[in-house]
Amino acid sequence: GHSVSVGSCPRTPPVPSADFKLNKLMGTWYVIEVFGRQSKCFTLTFNKVSDDTLTISEGKEFYLLDKINMDYAYTNTGTLNIEDPANPAKMRVRWPDNIAGSATFTIMDTDFDNYLLFVECQKLFFISRSNAAILSRNNTLDPAIIENLKAKVDATGLDSEDFSSQNHEKCLKPGESDSDITSIVDDIKENIFGLVPDEQLDKIKDEEELAQVISFDKGPGASPKSWSYSRDNGQLDPYENR
Repeated sequence: GHSVSVGSCPRTPPVPSADFKLNKLMGTWYVIEVFGRQSKCFTLTFNKVSDDTLTISEGKEFYLLDKINMDYAYTNTGTLNIEDPANPAKMRVRWPDNIAGSATFTIMDTDFDNYLLFVECQKLFFISRSNAAILSRNNTLDPAIIENLKAKVDATGLDSEDFSSQNHEKCLKPGESDSDITSIVDDIKENIFGLVPDEQLDKIKDEEELAQVISFDKGPGASPKSWSYSRDNGQLDPYENR
């Protein structure tokens, strides 16, 4: 999820250079709060490539595919670049599935051992798209810390009401998913998540209701595990593998 507004990206003061320890950033973090609410079991892993380049890998599952009884794993790896060594907590991120280009990635607060707050923003013509996340080294975080970090987000002009909590219970372990369809996640986002408004997600109980919402008939014998995603026409096709 993103917060979209007219104008420039919000002012997001980064962690001061003297307090920023790049090597201590490395490793896996649990996403505790993030803008949008379509995912669960969300983690981010930072790995150092060089003094000014990192990789950032996200892993997540989606609530919607839970509801239609499909175990699904999604991974995506982007690149973080430190453009100004004097300001290392303000970086630029490039995700392979973002055709609009790179975005700023600002670490606003962290103690490296427990919590981290970042804001990501992309300027697109006369609008900007922002995302924020609160991370923890564990799958939970002290509520007082969460509230303090939310206040810092509000101070930027973004709205902490856009945050939603991430569930880290009953997460899949490597090899447990029915499928890893990372390579076609763009189609999934466009044809399922792009067509199902957030407020409708909680109302979908099974694949029949999903089919009604995204305007196709499930058809006899078609199950979620037989759905395929066609790159040719960018459409979800529940019949292709019958």
